[in-house]
Amino acid sequence: MRKLQFTANCEKHNHASSQTNDCHVTQQYVADLLAKELGEYGFQTLSQSGDHIAVSVDNHSLPLSITCQSHDRDGHLICEITSHPDEDQDWLDRITEQSLLNQLAQAVENTLKEDEAFSKFEWKGYL
Repeated sequence: MRKLQFTANCEKHNHASSQTNDCHVTQQYVADLLAKELGEYGFQTLSQSGDHIAVSVDNHSLPLSITCQSHDRDGHLICEITSHPDEDQDWLDRITEQSLLNQLAQAVENTLKEDEAFSKFEWKGYL
């Protein structure tokens, strides 16, 4: 499992007025942004459901989940994008998936860095 933690300034997306729902709205915004932009990196977006998105490349499906839970001291949301590789694979498939997840991780980070509302990117976990 690998996580990209980052902060989100909700005010830049004009939805901070609904304070009780800002986590869900931001999660949906990130999912929609990734669904739209990851194609530029060669990933095909599969059907998405709320704050979950799945992409595929070379017939490999790679699920991602997006969570935004708490606020930092500046009032920005702390969000995470988590990938969950399939642990029940033979070694060759696992190596292939790890390589694809590394490529996907870079594509996700680059996509989010293009939006000024997101900052403080930090990778946690391992593949």
